[in-house]
Amino acid sequence: MPDELNSTLEKIKCLLCGQDYEPVIGPEEGQTSYPIYSTLGATCVIMKSGNPVRVALKHALGLDGKELAQAIEDALVDCPTGGVFAHDAGERCSACVKKVDAETRGKPIPKSAAIWNPEKLKAWESKLLAYILEKLETKEDTLHSLIEKFESGNIAADEYMIGLDAMQYREAAQIAAIQTWGMIQGPGDAFRAAEELELVERYGARIIVCIAQGLEMSSGMSVLNTLSREANNWDGPIQKEIKTYIAKTAGGH
Repeated sequence: MPDELNSTLEKIKCLLCGQDYEPVIGPEEGQTSYPIYSTLGATCVIMKSGNPVRVALKHALGLDGKELAQAIEDALVDCPTGGVFAHDAGERCSACVKKVDAETRGKPIPKSAAIWNPEKLKAWESKLLAYILEKLETKEDTLHSLIEKFESGNIAADEYMIGLDAMQYREAAQIAAIQTWGMIQGPGDAFRAAEELELVERYGARIIVCIAQGLEMSSGMSVLNTLSREANNWDGPIQKEIKTYIAKTAGGH
């Protein structure tokens, strides 16, 4: 998905060396991720441009630039060193952070570790849900309708490709919003909340898969184990779709 053209904030003065520097708030050109360092030591999280929470904040809630950077900082877990993760690294430039890294051997938070705090994400719960529900009512092209339009000659090949890109863009934002909303609800409530809001009835089994993926990111729960347990709470087509997903995914490992 397209990322920010401006990947830095205004220059600030480094507390350690006194030099001006620009805090990085997004991937540089040609990159898909960037580090966000702790305000203490050199521990960092590697923020991918496609991280579901980042995508949800940016594309579902419309945040960008400084607002997006601040929202990301607000939602991250605290650093194990006692600091917090901040794009300005505690007003320390990258050169000074590298020196600290060499001395302390700071490391990125493990990929398997949860980097988002569900309690902090609650600030956007209502907006995320509103976005999800809004998209349910939006009459937009699906892959099937695009193919029908192209094959019937109603749209040209270039229009088909533009429509396909737009559809994939929308779906990625929707999936990210659902995954983030699932993190907020937590393992005990997410699926039942989705059922009560009739999200499964409207979205189908894919919302259950999305929620399971969100729970894996926030609590480390295996997607397949979560879905195996959850499948028993459904019957008919929904249960069949969940079990088919489990079989295909497990078979790929």
